[in-house]
Amino acid sequence: MAQIHVLDQHTAELIAAGEVVERPASVAKELLENAIDAGATQISLSITRGGIELLQISDNGSGIEAESIENAFVRHATSKISTAEDLAGIHTLGFRGEALASIASVARVELLTKTDEDEFACCYRIEGGQPKGREAGARGRGTTLTVRDLFYNTPARMKFLKKDVSEGTFVSEAVLHAALSHPEISFRFVRDGKQQFVTPGDGDLRSAAYAVLGREFSKDLLDVEGETGLYRVTGLITPPRACRASRSAQHFYVNGRYVKNRTMMAGLENAYKGTVMQGRFPGAVLMLEMPAELVDVNVHPAKTEIRFARESDVFDAVYRAVRTALTTPGSGECRFDLGHTVESEEPAQAPVAPPRPAALPKTQAPAPGSRFTTLSAQQYRAMQRLTDPVPARPLPGGNPAAHLAASVPEQIELASAPANAERELDILPDLPSAPAAAAVPVREPAPVMPDAPAAPVEPAENDETVGAGGLSALPANSAPEQTTMEPAPAVAPLRLVGEVFRTYIITEREGELCLIDKHAAHERILFEKLSASYGDVPAQMLLMPVQVNLSAAEKLAVMSNLDLLASVGIEAEDYGGATVAVRAVPADVPVEDVEDMLLELADRLQNGGRDALREKTEWVLHSIACRAAVKAGDRTNTEEMLALAQKILDGSVPPFCPHGRPCVLKITRKELEKQFGRLV
Repeated sequence: MAQIHVLDQHTAELIAAGEVVERPASVAKELLENAIDAGATQISLSITRGGIELLQISDNGSGIEAESIENAFVRHATSKISTAEDLAGIHTLGFRGEALASIASVARVELLTKTDEDEFACCYRIEGGQPKGREAGARGRGTTLTVRDLFYNTPARMKFLKKDVSEGTFVSEAVLHAALSHPEISFRFVRDGKQQFVTPGDGDLRSAAYAVLGREFSKDLLDVEGETGLYRVTGLITPPRACRASRSAQHFYVNGRYVKNRTMMAGLENAYKGTVMQGRFPGAVLMLEMPAELVDVNVHPAKTEIRFARESDVFDAVYRAVRTALTTPGSGECRFDLGHTVESEEPAQAPVAPPRPAALPKTQAPAPGSRFTTLSAQQYRAMQRLTDPVPARPLPGGNPAAHLAASVPEQIELASAPANAERELDILPDLPSAPAAAAVPVREPAPVMPDAPAAPVEPAENDETVGAGGLSALPANSAPEQTTMEPAPAVAPLRLVGEVFRTYIITEREGELCLIDKHAAHERILFEKLSASYGDVPAQMLLMPVQVNLSAAEKLAVMSNLDLLASVGIEAEDYGGATVAVRAVPADVPVEDVEDMLLELADRLQNGGRDALREKTEWVLHSIACRAAVKAGDRTNTEEMLALAQKILDGSVPPFCPHGRPCVLKITRKELEKQFGRLV
């Protein structure tokens, strides 16, 4: 039988310290909470080498009495609670009495503190849990605590730390969370001698968010304030148009404590349903105030995990407060009226007696005296003439190149109008030029459906793949085998019928009607191009580098995979703090999509750290292709639609997008005639 050993105090303290002190950011978090509980109004934190060599925090709080300093470094010694009943209603950030003891057991600590009653300050030193004596010191009211050589006596813990830059970013995030939770306190963060940010401490959450999160994130934030029974929710949220590609900008606080909680996250994101696209996540700084007895914070030594006594009530409180903020006039929420015409409001000076005239669509420009206005999506489209139909013009000689030269002035003006912000796509730069493209004749005006039925032909051999509704995904082996970009002579000519919903291209060939998702098709084509040129992807240098703010974990993931990103045409570098600067991207990616693309990649790199390199490479290429592809609703000309359709239908690329969705749905003439009762 194995002998049971009673561990000595030092070994037990090293084991216990591992639960509280994981990295320099853990030290910063614990000391910041102590300074806040001490009633400080000014807190300054300075680090060197990511906090490993030096981490110093200074505050103007109440200080520690000289006779109590040694007790402060004894495990489970605290001034926050005194009895077991106090655990039922904790109103302070710290209460376990483990922080200082854990830090002192794995570092060299110096404490300089003074209270209002003390005549002079007291300096106390402790190294590896062993006291080194005290002496008189000088400073004003408050406490300065210096932590040097973290994990100097536990090399096994030291080797698991990240690079100094990464550890410093985690410390910065800890200060950020503290600054947002208490905007009434002025926080100052200095990293390697350079000031990173300072908050004004004026009690305004928006000012604190501006200081630590940056101008771009905080300029359009919406105020949240709501009260439901015992719960009060306040804070700031991003408008639907400013949602991000990851959840890194979501910050939740309960009674002033930063927490990670799925209930609050679910309430926030459910309030945005119907206003944001799938895969987009809101940013928020949400404060929940509730009775302390209804929340349990004594779940984990890190105190970021909590439990609610009534989770459904918390969900409802967050959901209602956020939903109310989103429906407030001026929030910028897009509202869609299906089947209804948007009517203008009654002018204030309109007479009451006569009957009201018919309402006109709100397409007028803003009043001369106003600079800003909030429009619904329908109003914006009407004002920008995005709902006007594209004139149908026959193609001269069936030649797409000739059609481009003979475009009407309206189309030329529309394509060059900056208000519509159209992006002319370079869909297939390697396709044959005008003479080769002429091999794909268009026998009728492209956007017009012919009145007479096409000549009867035999059904295709793969008709059995058609479902009950007449639609099916086009199998990969159904297209003729080709190894070149030029149409095979044996293939029947492809006829472009038109486009519906600015999303789906309609083509006809050999008795089959094919619907092509232009985004999915373009995405697949770009993915094949990127895969073929992997390691030497054509990139464009940005005139102005795009600065992207990331969380500490996301930035670490990006900086650890710079070689992978460079191989796919993305050049990024550390810009300091939580910011990464993107200097080059693949040539097909629009500049306005660079930030979202990097956020998406950072989130995936962070959560997919165990994926093989091949898998990482594939979904990085997927993301780039998706961002660079033409979007549903974008205007595309006849040549681009022909090129997309030809590329997908001639078998040059698989007929499904990199995410597995089909690019082509088909219905044969036989199935169509069955639906109309022509065939029994």
